[in-house]
Amino acid sequence: MIKINVIRGEVLGIDVVRGFAPLSEIARISKADVFDEHANPLGTQRDLSPKHARDAYEYARGTDRGYWPEVFLCLRDSSLVEYRERSKGVGTLIIDDEAIQACGEIVISRVDGNHRLELADGHTGVPKIERPVSFCMAMGLTRVEEISIFRDINNNQKSMDTSHLDKIELRLSGEDIIKVRDPALYIASKLAEDADSVVKGFIYQGGKRPPGTFIPLRALHTGVQYMFSRQTRLTAIGGVDAQLVLIKNYFRALKDWVPEAWAQPKDYLLLRGAGLWGSCFLGADVIDR
Repeated sequence: MIKINVIRGEVLGIDVVRGFAPLSEIARISKADVFDEHANPLGTQRDLSPKHARDAYEYARGTDRGYWPEVFLCLRDSSLVEYRERSKGVGTLIIDDEAIQACGEIVISRVDGNHRLELADGHTGVPKIERPVSFCMAMGLTRVEEISIFRDINNNQKSMDTSHLDKIELRLSGEDIIKVRDPALYIASKLAEDADSVVKGFIYQGGKRPPGTFIPLRALHTGVQYMFSRQTRLTAIGGVDAQLVLIKNYFRALKDWVPEAWAQPKDYLLLRGAGLWGSCFLGADVIDR
């Protein structure tokens, strides 16, 4: 039997318990109910991404002090899990681990956190992760309610802006490290901030959006990556700083060629989405000549 101290309460109308347990233990007692239109049409979970699961595993193993979002589980079979209250709102979960492993059904389903749990119990041959993390488990949702919560978690919540994440990466790592690790991000950030850059003032770097910014930093980052995607004079030249000068000159030439795109950017695709990426992709060839 596994015993876990928990608190019990209500979150937006759902009866839940919250507690802490080794990651491997949470992974072992829970399973993903993966949707398959033929084999499992009532499933809730998306298909597993091995890379996503591996990244989560490596983060949990290798980070000394990190953040692990609380996994959200759902108790489907209360006959194998008992809650014993010690005082109001505080008690113990008693989980029949052996019966769960022998059971062919999903006793505790993974509503959110499948990738974070997939490798933690060591069933693929990698070392178990015994570090404690928090979990939240719903007590007695119907299957329809469970899939509704899955939808709400993955669809209705606003995802983090990717340009904001790029800016945070720059702030955390510093320019000198980013310059070596991700030259394209370094160059994109300099294009956004350097006084001699013709796109300065147009780049949105996350957070509160300043007036006039319409090129996401992530879009420019991707555009510079396109410029480096083929072997040209740009990639052959030594040093990121020299590459930055050439790319600044290329954007200056674009402005001289189509000044209207800078004066009335809403009327032109040159600096927007696929137009920006296309101009960057062609830019390597232009610089090569």
